[in-house]
Amino acid sequence: MTNRKHSEFSFWTAHIGKVKDELERLGYEAVVCNRSEAGGTTPIYAARRCNAVGADLAVEFHFNGADTGIGGTETLYWYASKNGKKAAELIQAAMCDVLRLPDRGLKPIKCKSDRGYYYFKDTRMPALMLEPAFASSHVTDCDRLEERVDALCVAIAGAIDEYFKEGAV
Repeated sequence: MTNRKHSEFSFWTAHIGKVKDELERLGYEAVVCNRSEAGGTTPIYAARRCNAVGADLAVEFHFNGADTGIGGTETLYWYASKNGKKAAELIQAAMCDVLRLPDRGLKPIKCKSDRGYYYFKDTRMPALMLEPAFASSHVTDCDRLEERVDALCVAIAGAIDEYFKEGAV
């Protein structure tokens, strides 16, 4: 983060276990994957790892950054995945409800120039990339994320639960 305490990786490494614990409390088997477990650091390695563990839904946790003062919450998904879009809608709503940051909406990924293109293209299950806040460049977003991360993790797990309970499209 710019003038802040965390890198994206260190922040989510410290908190992702809360999402996993809540999913397991709800009765799911939740596996936390890391790109490095598949031999690399790029999105293609995240896709490979998710495919290798046989995930039913792949969710990458990030936070945005920008040179301008923009902030807010957004969720990326593969443009052709109806189930990915459904999961994205549920999780985006949950993140916005908890963080109360501007809703930047859903971002369908279709072109090679889009963020995470190979992650989305190469996963064999619905895949999402969560950007709950512009925490690396926006102080309000960063503070809000830090203050509400526990509630955010529970809300994300709840939205995933809702996705699976509603069933595939």
